[in-house]
Amino acid sequence: MRLRALAVAALAPSLVLAATLSGGGGAGAATGPGYRVGDYADGQAMSILPPGENGLVNAVDALLFETTGTRPANSQDQLGKYDTLLHGAPSLTDAGLSSYFDDESFGVRDADVVRTEQPEAGVTVYRDKQDVPHVYANTDQTLAFGAGYVQAEDRLFLMDVLRHYGSGTLASFLGPSCSYEQMDHDQLLLAPYTAAQATAQVDALPAEYGAQGTLAKSMIENYVAGVNAYIANTLLDPTKLPADYAAALPGLLPTPWTVADVVSVAGLIGGIFGKGGGAELANAQLLEYLQQKFGTAAGLAAFRQFRTANDPLAPTTADTTFPYEQPGTIDPSTTAMPDYQAPVTGGPVATVAGCAGSSSTSPIPAAIVGSLAQLPKHMSNALVVNGDRAVGGHPIAVFGPQVSYFAPQILSLLDLHSPDYSAYGASFPGTGLVELGRGADYAWSATSAGSDLIDTRLEQICNPSGGAPAAQGTSYLYDGQCVPMTTEHFTELALPKPTALAAPATLDHVIHLTRHGVVQGWTTSGGKPVAVVRQRSTYGHDVDSVVGFLGFGQPARTHDVTSWMANAAQIDFTFNWFYVDDRDTGYYVSGLDPVRPPGVDPDLPVWGTGNAEWTGYLPASQHVHEIDAPGGFFVSWNNKPAPGFAAADDQYGYGQVYRSTLLVDQLEARLAAGPVTRAQVVQAMEAAASQDLDAVTVLPLLLQYLHGREEPAGVTAMLQQLSGWVASGAHRITATEGDAQYASAAAVAISDELIPNLIRALFDGVLADGGVSDNGYPVLPMAFVDRPSDHKGSSYDGGWDGYLVSTLQQLVGQHPVDGFGGAITAHECGGGQSTCAGSIDAALQRTYDALVTANGSSDVATWTASTASKAAGLPMPQFDAIHFQALGLIGQPAIEWQNRPTFQQVVQFPRHRAR
Repeated sequence: MRLRALAVAALAPSLVLAATLSGGGGAGAATGPGYRVGDYADGQAMSILPPGENGLVNAVDALLFETTGTRPANSQDQLGKYDTLLHGAPSLTDAGLSSYFDDESFGVRDADVVRTEQPEAGVTVYRDKQDVPHVYANTDQTLAFGAGYVQAEDRLFLMDVLRHYGSGTLASFLGPSCSYEQMDHDQLLLAPYTAAQATAQVDALPAEYGAQGTLAKSMIENYVAGVNAYIANTLLDPTKLPADYAAALPGLLPTPWTVADVVSVAGLIGGIFGKGGGAELANAQLLEYLQQKFGTAAGLAAFRQFRTANDPLAPTTADTTFPYEQPGTIDPSTTAMPDYQAPVTGGPVATVAGCAGSSSTSPIPAAIVGSLAQLPKHMSNALVVNGDRAVGGHPIAVFGPQVSYFAPQILSLLDLHSPDYSAYGASFPGTGLVELGRGADYAWSATSAGSDLIDTRLEQICNPSGGAPAAQGTSYLYDGQCVPMTTEHFTELALPKPTALAAPATLDHVIHLTRHGVVQGWTTSGGKPVAVVRQRSTYGHDVDSVVGFLGFGQPARTHDVTSWMANAAQIDFTFNWFYVDDRDTGYYVSGLDPVRPPGVDPDLPVWGTGNAEWTGYLPASQHVHEIDAPGGFFVSWNNKPAPGFAAADDQYGYGQVYRSTLLVDQLEARLAAGPVTRAQVVQAMEAAASQDLDAVTVLPLLLQYLHGREEPAGVTAMLQQLSGWVASGAHRITATEGDAQYASAAAVAISDELIPNLIRALFDGVLADGGVSDNGYPVLPMAFVDRPSDHKGSSYDGGWDGYLVSTLQQLVGQHPVDGFGGAITAHECGGGQSTCAGSIDAALQRTYDALVTANGSSDVATWTASTASKAAGLPMPQFDAIHFQALGLIGQPAIEWQNRPTFQQVVQFPRHRAR
């Protein structure tokens, strides 16, 4: 209540005028553009995007919510459908899909047109009952104008936050804040573009991509014009102005957009969801730790085993082998090892001195910082079934991105039509195209692939005048020459709140770049100074992927699976792309994948001196791709794409366990009875969405290992709870909607407490000397578990399950081909695997003792809390619940946890254009 009260107080001056003008908007019945015209789905394309399409909260809306709790129309109307599928899925039929998904047909019925707008001549916007904008235009350029206008109407404040975040200027937008200044610092380490450099990326599109690049450039320019047209209207009509501006910083107003802002948003989104690699420095520290502890050869062997770059048991989406990053004999002269535990220093300024004293005290910016920190690293998932395995004989897709949960949502819906473009689906505000959605007779979606687009290089610092180089010198050796770095200054003026007794803060971010990329800081190698540089393949080309995205929505460029794949190949960011039409399914992994010399170790830093340069980029024919899944279906949940396609250096989780196996098992169980319906594929997705991956994969082997052994009574009771839960499918779900506790509360609490204890019992002897945190060993860059308790929904994306399963398989007498070798097993459990019985018993007892304390009882069957949920003071379902992170004034209620896409499509096309 305090947050809303502060916000309304800040908005008070505009409330009277806003109330006067709030009745407009073209409400009432109108003739629509036609319904399902040029649409071959025949009503079998559906989607959902909670909480709702409307993201505009004006001053009147803010006051109404503050005084009565009434939310703006269409800001929450998709939340209930999304939430209730968790308990409704078991009885789902095709006829009942509309209870959980909205119609994704082209156009809108006349009776469903709520209002119309004409932002400029040649484009008309029809808003339906869910407030989805259906934009119809006479040219691609006017269509882009309309897209800019409606995205600004639905997400203007969010778009403003994203463009400033992407350009490293949040502090200048929202006021001085240590958090904003730090976020600006971090973003400039990724994409330090001046406005001119960002604009140049757009200007270069015609020369690089011909007619398609020329069209993309003109559409970006017209999109920006549409955004600016809406901004101009907000200055005339306060009902169109998001109240979030004044609530964030009194007097704050939107300013015009430029094409550079589109580049900033594109780079931000691609940098979060569409990248991989760049962890070579952390890998070097792990290798050096292991070699310090176990010796050079044993340490290297242990490092390779932990990396699991090409685990033969790793679940893959494609069956075909696609070799990538398969080095030959490593040339040690190319590997650049930093000194062990040497700090990385320098880099651009993070915060100004005394930033805390000048920080804004408004709760809105603070909430935004917390929300932006919740952006996930990966997005997922996809289930795509071939036509011969589907009822009706046509392929089925249930797919979409997991982009966490925001209020308003970080995606928006668009239905866009011009003579040469037709697509309906989800778009990242600030981009203006349908990035994930459907066309006339096909649909597509993506999951993050995480291919290795980033390398860490160490540049040898030199002194151009001769003599000893400075510790943070700005010249480096390349091809035998001492060359200067490029230096850019990014200055921002952060104005404090009008009521703050502080001077404006001026930040000067000094960015240094080499021919390879942005300097992250300086350290030493062999006692000599080196600069740490990240080389990113997409640097300077963040907007180029627009050419591929544009092609997805052009019927002339996407008319079958092969033409769709050609468009996917033009996307530089790394994604797993999926396609379905009435006949075919398709899979393609995009990304501007560097080709490294065969003697370079892709897991470790390399020198920037010129002896380990990239030799080009992987051609499209060598990217992972398949048409009509050989096994009958494609499944992806950010797992490894294909055999032989090595995990990027920042990916330690591609062992024999990955969360995609949950989807595979659920789908195969249904396919075993014959062809499946759309509802059955949804059921497979939703059944996996409530499963605990640790319990499904690790606990059966642990129970097998412990079978027949005598344990204390309390531990035996715990094992009985776990056994029953595993047998029932290990779901983290309440028995009925609204229950306060999980149906298997005791087992969930036991598993949550036990798994970290089990990891430590097995691996402390190997890694604990490098430190231990609550959820990992800092020396190995992967958390123990990825549980729901971070409130983002997406869970079990990586973790130690694969390590645990391989070790437990060895302990029960199996010989997995990915099992640890002697370099690790000799030190497991402190004294080798022969000592693990005692270590595991101790972990079980530690778990029991902790849960007795947390629950205040030794009656295991009555337990309902883990130590973490107890400390939080929440029942476990609330401790796990999905929270909608606030990116504005009005939030959303939490919903019960489910591990599924945020935007999700259910599609099956019975027809197609003439082939």
